[in-house]
Amino acid sequence: MKLKPAFLTPALMFFLIITLTDYTSAKESDPSPQVIIEQTSFEFSPVIAGTDVTHRFSISNKGDAPLNIPGVYSG
Repeated sequence: MKLKPAFLTPALMFFLIITLTDYTSAKESDPSPQVIIEQTSFEFSPVIAGTDVTHRFSISNKGDAPLNIPGVYSG
């Protein structure tokens, strides 16, 4: 099947428009935080009842917008 040049030009234009539109929309996305938590859980050893135990989790933001943490709850 031989394609005519008249068909190739609109098809090529359509392809370029779709490709460039998708590319630019991905580049212009809104800034967003990206939370990084290296250790997501910790199991405490058995402790005597009434003893306070603590553990510190490191949380960082590698995104390009502020990271807001409204509250932390244990599960």
